[in-house]
Amino acid sequence: MQRLGLTLLVLTIISVTTYYVFTHENIERAEKIEQEVNELRRQNRELEAENKEMARKVVALRDDPRLAERKARANSRLARPDEVIFQFGQPEETLEVSVLLTVSPDSLRLAGKTILIDQLPEGLEALHEDIPSAKLQVEFDQHVDPLREQRVRDLVGASVLAPAEFVKHDAK
Repeated sequence: MQRLGLTLLVLTIISVTTYYVFTHENIERAEKIEQEVNELRRQNRELEAENKEMARKVVALRDDPRLAERKARANSRLARPDEVIFQFGQPEETLEVSVLLTVSPDSLRLAGKTILIDQLPEGLEALHEDIPSAKLQVEFDQHVDPLREQRVRDLVGASVLAPAEFVKHDAK
């Protein structure tokens, strides 16, 4: 009987110890730390490759005079004594260009060019591609019938140049 009790005590101690070891929070922490270590190793490999590339560039800059000259010319705007450098700056602001669409009872004139009403959407698109800062001014002759006027307004309103300025032109 004593032997049975001792055996049960040893089995209980082994079971409790095993349960404690396999369910302890340190196991989860160890797994998280292992994942972090793997991530850090991956980052180290990437940084090592980047360092090798930088070292290669340093050697190239040091040993290849043509590359050093190109870098100096590009970054410092250096030139040889017999060269002239032309430097073009970007305009600070875009200029707004006003384009006139004249609507009469029998014709449409977009920027001085006569077009058909069915060609108006394509003409406005082409105008926008050529002059992205264009603002459209639509001038209606006083004799334009309301249906034609509304069709032009709808086509212009659906175009890339919308909104446009609409003006009724009175004949004097």
